[in-house]
Amino acid sequence: MYDETRGAAMTWMMTIARNRAVDRLRSSGRMSTAPIELVEHIADSRPLAFEILEMRDEQRQLSDGLQTIDPLDALLIRTEFLEGSTYAELAQRTGMPLGTVKSRVRRALPKLRAFFP
Repeated sequence: MYDETRGAAMTWMMTIARNRAVDRLRSSGRMSTAPIELVEHIADSRPLAFEILEMRDEQRQLSDGLQTIDPLDALLIRTEFLEGSTYAELAQRTGMPLGTVKSRVRRALPKLRAFFP
């Protein structure tokens, strides 16, 4: 029974809800019985929040930089670095000489670096 001298009604209801949830987990067998100390050893492969924000910022910077360079150079860089194509594959796909592909990428990279302080 709820006793107003022991706390707020909301706290009492939350405690009941929590206890029922724990009871349900225990009865279904999904409740872990491992010691709480082992929680430090459970690997979580998801990136941390600040890493996600940092990646988004870098993606935005790269996108902004790619929009400022020649569209063909941007395509070459995207294909090389994001798809993993080699210079030879780029030359074959674009019909340009291998030396031209290498030169265009090498000239475009410093322009992109300016967007990463």
